[in-house]
Amino acid sequence: MARRFPGPPGTPYEGGVFQVDIVLSDNYPFQPPKVKFDTKVYHPNVSSQTGVICLDILKQQWSPVLTISSTLLSVQSLLCTPEPNDPQDAQVASQYLNDHKAFDETARFWTECYAKPEAGDFNLNGQLYGVNNNNSNNNYYNNGSQPSSQTGGARASKEPVLTAEEIEKRKKVQELVDMGFDANMARTALIKTKWVTEAALETLLDA
Repeated sequence: MARRFPGPPGTPYEGGVFQVDIVLSDNYPFQPPKVKFDTKVYHPNVSSQTGVICLDILKQQWSPVLTISSTLLSVQSLLCTPEPNDPQDAQVASQYLNDHKAFDETARFWTECYAKPEAGDFNLNGQLYGVNNNNSNNNYYNNGSQPSSQTGGARASKEPVLTAEEIEKRKKVQELVDMGFDANMARTALIKTKWVTEAALETLLDA
């Protein structure tokens, strides 16, 4: 079964909607369900490749009294409080510990790329994304763009004003795209190398 939930506010996952796949064994609830992210998420305790989650209640701390709802709450809580010392993705955990700003930027970028809300998704207030409800927190992404006030919940077409720094970053991404690299991979490499184009190029070539 698939379940979707909004990213927690105040995290790089805010504004995104994440889907997890849940598989129940024949011995459930005496054995934990198998839960993994279908949505790509940049997190120390989630595999960037497979979506497998490292969470104690999905392993040795599982109890038959736990429900699917409480399990989903624990997964959502994991987005708020990563455990980098018990990682699923060691590379992401290392960045989380040693360059937290770059981690936040990459995680937010992945949210914008891979966790876009779909029709029928609800935010944490139980309201449909994109519907004008006079709530300033009901934004699609943490970038200043506002939901449309028109009936039907269409996203606002006006993009936020870009800073000179972001314009420069986009130019660097485009330089690597012009060399034949994927835009998402190019931006991720640039973030990891603190936006040094030559270093990012070496990272991409070594991948």
